Formats: sequence, C-alpha cells, structure tokens
Amino acid sequence: MIRQCEGANLSKRSRRVICTTTALTFLCQNFAWAVCADGTTFPANGYVNGQPPAANWSPGVFTGTTGSIFVPDNSVFENNDPTQPLTGGGHNWVFDQGTTLCKETDVGPASGTPTAWAIPSNNTADCLSLPIITTTTGNPPLPIITGFGDIPFQGQAITPTCDPTLLSQPGAPNPANTRFNQLGCAFSHGVATTPQTATTFLFVAGVKGGLFSIPLANAPNSAVGFAGKVISAVNFYSDIPVNQSLTNAAVSPDGMFAVVTSDKRQQFVYACLNPLGNPGDPSLPIDLNFSGPDTALVKCMQVGGNGLTVDLTTTFGPDSQPYFGGQQDVDTFNFIPGGSAAGAWPSCIIANSGFTNLQDAFNAHSANRCGNALPNLGFIAADITLPNAIISHGSYMYVPTTNALAQNGSPGGSGSGGSGSGGPGSGGGSTVVQIKVTVDPVSGRSRYTFRTYLTGISAPVTGLGVADDLGSLMVFTAPSNGPRGEVITKLPLCEDLP
Repeated sequence: MIRQCEGANLSKRSRRVICTTTALTFLCQNFAWAVCADGTTFPANGYVNGQPPAANWSPGVFTGTTGSIFVPDNSVFENNDPTQPLTGGGHNWVFDQGTTLCKETDVGPASGTPTAWAIPSNNTADCLSLPIITTTTGNPPLPIITGFGDIPFQGQAITPTCDPTLLSQPGAPNPANTRFNQLGCAFSHGVATTPQTATTFLFVAGVKGGLFSIPLANAPNSAVGFAGKVISAVNFYSDIPVNQSLTNAAVSPDGMFAVVTSDKRQQFVYACLNPLGNPGDPSLPIDLNFSGPDTALVKCMQVGGNGLTVDLTTTFGPDSQPYFGGQQDVDTFNFIPGGSAAGAWPSCIIANSGFTNLQDAFNAHSANRCGNALPNLGFIAADITLPNAIISHGSYMYVPTTNALAQNGSPGGSGSGGSGSGGPGSGGGSTVVQIKVTVDPVSGRSRYTFRTYLTGISAPVTGLGVADDLGSLMVFTAPSNGPRGEVITKLPLCEDLP
C-alpha cells in the first residue's frame, strides 16, 4: 500500500515529503509481513525496547560502542573447541572505544547457540590497534609511524567472493559477471570462494593516522585456541593527507570506492579509487597475476563535502551511494541519489573536469567536483534526525533517530500503513528505523521503503550491527558514560519488506 505523506518545506528541512512523486516512491509501512529469522512475524507496531523478544545482550561488557560488523569465517566452534559454543560461521567485530575494535568471543553452552559476547585479550590477531602517523619535514613530506594505540571509530567491511562460472572468457563476455565477482575471482585467481573462505577487508579510520584497510584471513583450525579470521596486515592509504582527524570509513559494495570523513566538524569527503586494486573490466577475463595494490600507490582525493555541521557516521548503502549522517540529517550527493542527474555519484567526480574516466581524474587529483551533499529525501520522509549510526545489510539500511516516528496517531507517522491511535514511541525518545533501498531500473535513482523497527529507547543509540550468526539486529545504547556501561538490545532480524 502506498500512502501520500505531507508536503515538504526543504528550506526548513521538514521531515515529510510527498511519497508518490514520479521521482521516487516511498512505501511508508508498518505491517507484519513474512517470517523473521527466528520464525516469528514482524509485529504491527515494531519492536519495543524492554519487551520480549527484545532482549538485553552482554550487559556490563562494552564501553562507548559505535557498532559491530559480522565477519564470516570458516570456524565451527569458538576457539576451535567443541566444548565451547557454535560460531554460526563467523564472528562479530565490535568497535569498542574502551578497548578497541576486537573479534568478540562467543560465550555459551558446549556446541550450542552463544548467549553472550566477551572481549578477548588484546592481541594483534583478534584486536586492532592502529598506528599513529605523522609526516617528515622534508619536501615532499613523507608519512612515518611514531607509535601504536589509535582506536578506530566506525568502519565497513567487504568480502569479495568468486563464482568462476560467471567469469567472462576470451572472446565471450558474460553479462552476468559483476565487478564484485571479478574482484573476488581476481584475488582467488579463479578459484571458487565463499564469504566463509574469502578474505574480508575491513575499512577503518584512525584520528591520529588516516584511512586503513585491514585484511582478515582465516587462521588454521588445527589447534584449540585459533578459529575464524584474524588480522593479517594493516594497509595505509597515504594519498590522503595525514592529520585530518579521520574517524568514519566506508567501502562501496563492489569495492570500487572507499570514502572517509571526520566527526570533528570537518565537512570534507575523501575518496579512494580501486582501494583493493582494479580487477579489470568484468566483460574480460581476469588477470591471473592479480595480487592487489600497494596502497601507497592508490589514488585518493577530496571529492566534495558532506553538507553536515558534524558528520557522525558514514556508510555506503545497498545502492552503492555514500550516505553521511549527523547534525542534522542524512545527506547524499543529490536529494535523490543515483541516475544521471547533475551531481549524481559517481559521475559527479568527473563532471566539468575535462576528464572522461575516473582514473585520469584521480591521477590528476581533480578535486571537489561533487560539491556538497544534500539532505536525502528518503531519510527526510522517514523522519530521521541527528543519526549517529547508519549500517547497511543486504538491501537494507538501519538508522536511529532522536525523534520517534510515531506521531499524529499512527506508529509510522501520517504515511504509515498501520492503524489505531497512539502506540509505542508516540511520546518521543530514540527510535530505530529500517529502510529498504532499491534502484529504479529505468532512472537509476534510489528508492526507499521504511518502517519503524524499534521504539522505547531512553538512552542514546551509539551504534548498530547485524549479527548474521544470531539472525539478530544489535542496538548499542549508552545509559551511562562510565566503563562497561553499554547496553545492547538484541532483536530478531526481519528483512521482509516488499
């Protein structure tokens, strides 16, 4: 069901737009749809914090958590020990500001489902301590490592996999091949891989360094004490100037771009082209000698601004568009991203530059062609205000807002397909919104379907994560700023919007 929302006054960054315009369509819904990961159905008014099945997870463990990332790996039991719980084919890496980013240890019954996470001992295999980088005084200045101990704030990961049957052959291009598959097969030299077996690349930023990619590769499973993927290298992108106080890193779903921003009241958006290397045209055979790039040679530049007073979170969406969230809203390059309109990503990078391809523009550091990002109409319709976390999972995005969606007597606002009066969240407080993102096959523009996912949160939401092993959405809140004061709400994962 498509409902028309209220008109928008963009000069005041109103929280409503007309949902049935020809440019984009918002499906403002809050119904129960199909079966969730736990076998239940999504409740008509969304989940309510403190009411089952919303459950408190791992209390008294984390400090200032800004989110988590599920990294698939080839493990079966925690620590390769059958007396410990099953891992579900991967581990959750948590951005904890009290320790650092670590692969969490699953705690629970032998050969059973985990019941909690525990922070491992801080080691170089399971926990990430970023280098502190400055520059020499020479001409040109060169980056040098002066120590370790920088803590990554927020990031995003990609696991390029390979299906050899999709590869193009000499003289026989395969239109089903994608850049993602081309990249995965270039890394594996044409050998089939899965998310559990392929290397994962985690993109993070250090406020005392810059942008990094962290390869995570499987450890041998032959001995108790080692299971899952571990840190195998720390790669630095030196084409971005140091001392930029970078905090938020993201990578596009196809691995073509990495972007990085700062939450220190800086509006720049830096991007790197082919941060994992250029796998070549998907219509051509892979290069069997591909080995990934020397990151010191990867070209990066400032492509524009995030348009926010403070950029608190940056991510790539399912539509391969960069999203910037913070004060006051969520911005993208163009109100409706994608397509061929002026300012659309990524064509804006070479717009009016005289260059006809991205590599030449990056080689020449032809900067700031994309201008400032603008408030995204889909997120305005979803009433998103002051988000400090946005995550992407499959075709979905999740984002908290300081304003509850439930207003004007219905759980999803005036554009909701729900019914009744009042309802959870109508009194205010934090809310988590789920947004399905698709790309219009004709215009190439992004389209959004949204609903209220969780209401009744009294404390600020500091981070989000999807635990694929648990089939759960994890909502991190901070009732207290003290050590180990983080509270995690664990919810069933329901990705069933039409």
